[in-house]
Amino acid sequence: MTQKEIIVEKASQMFVNQGIKAVRMDDIAQELSISKRTLYEMFGDKEELIYQSISLFISQGVERRKQQCQQLDNVLEIMLLSLRDMINHAPIANRMRRNLQRFYPSVYARLEGEEKRKTAEQLRGWIHACVEHGYFTKTAESDFVVKVLQSSTYGIMMADKCDIGDPQEVIYMMTYAIVVFLRGLCTQNGIEIIDRCFDSYFGNIAQSSTL
Repeated sequence: MTQKEIIVEKASQMFVNQGIKAVRMDDIAQELSISKRTLYEMFGDKEELIYQSISLFISQGVERRKQQCQQLDNVLEIMLLSLRDMINHAPIANRMRRNLQRFYPSVYARLEGEEKRKTAEQLRGWIHACVEHGYFTKTAESDFVVKVLQSSTYGIMMADKCDIGDPQEVIYMMTYAIVVFLRGLCTQNGIEIIDRCFDSYFGNIAQSSTL
């Protein structure tokens, strides 16, 4: 790894664990035993370092999901397992979004726009493949379905009640909002796959839920 990559990785860990606002450039420099001047020479300002660090955090999540799904060949199962990972990490992602939106709105807007575009592209790819394999009806393949999925996810994550309550509530709500919606798009073959996968991937969430 280059020095810049090491800095971005360490900063990403610190921002996630300690909070974006709480971590100062001095803290990062001290943690890495480098000068603060080096940080500013490499990144210009804290906002650019935040952007690159959170981008790394997001890309690590994508890679983690690829690793989890590498043994699967059923696209609907891949979609469900990937969504489970996203749901399980929703409380962390929600906290990061809130901090960025409040303290670094320009970085938030930059990252949020990129992430929504990439998520929409991935959802379209999954949905198209599920239609092609006969798991979803053809009506599923529309921009409206993608918008509903994204709106449901972001709406739950950014709801005020999820900020002050048990973080598990975010997981419960997203599970039912997404899985139940997807089941409604399914053909009989798709329903059988979702029902088979639900206990394996979401059963522990469902059993713990009081909703």
